[in-house]
Amino acid sequence: MKKTILLEKLERLRADLAASPALDDSSHEQLQKLINEIERAVEEPPQEEEGLLSGEVHDLVLKIEADHPQITSALNQLASALANLGI
Repeated sequence: MKKTILLEKLERLRADLAASPALDDSSHEQLQKLINEIERAVEEPPQEEEGLLSGEVHDLVLKIEADHPQITSALNQLASALANLGI
């Protein structure tokens, strides 16, 4: 069930990303990279030494929160779902 919730949050982030053309190229690229990493982690959870992706999500939230509140909300929900799965 937690995995399903995570995948739903990931789809919401994709939709928000597609609807936010004002997002700068660097942030857009970072978000796409993060989405790809999360998809891989869902299929094959990272080893302990690889670290948690929820920290990377939090870092992106701090970078874009003022200019893109909708994406920030989706990222916060995604970070919570990742933390719940231990990813």
